[in-house]
Amino acid sequence: MTMHLQPDGFRDAMSRFATGVTVISTLDEDGAPRGITVNSFGSLSLDPPLVQWNIIKTSYSYPVFHRANRFAVNILAADQETVSRNFCKAIDRFATVGIETGMEGLPLISGCAAWIECCVTDEFPGGDHAIFIGQVERCRVFDRLPLIVWRRIYFDMDKVHRGDACSKASASSDG
Repeated sequence: MTMHLQPDGFRDAMSRFATGVTVISTLDEDGAPRGITVNSFGSLSLDPPLVQWNIIKTSYSYPVFHRANRFAVNILAADQETVSRNFCKAIDRFATVGIETGMEGLPLISGCAAWIECCVTDEFPGGDHAIFIGQVERCRVFDRLPLIVWRRIYFDMDKVHRGDACSKASASSDG
């Protein structure tokens, strides 16, 4: 039996999976920092150390990442909800965040829970998205709780411990 799946139903079902929030960053062809909020990030392999993430192919950021040979995963900290929201919008995304310089000039967002710097090894089609695989070259972790999203709601884990848990997340990103 084949059932027709509605996109909103699928999106709603997937929102039931709690996940961390990242900003994937890189440099464009002119050396300017570029980034996008992503929660489709995950580890792929320990040997060799690989990670994966995806982006919708119609995103205006897609061509930048398609041409890039490196990217950084900025795992957002509990107090970086504003950073997540800003990197979902078509504004100067790096204007309001502190930036540190990673390997080969990769932009790293200050205040994150972790940074993972990668070399792109593969890009695969995945429906309306492109799936990027990166080999991890350097990781740095910080003593900060992560920002979590569940059912399109941000959860500041620091606030959860204090009893003031969440705020509504953006329903979509224009990438």
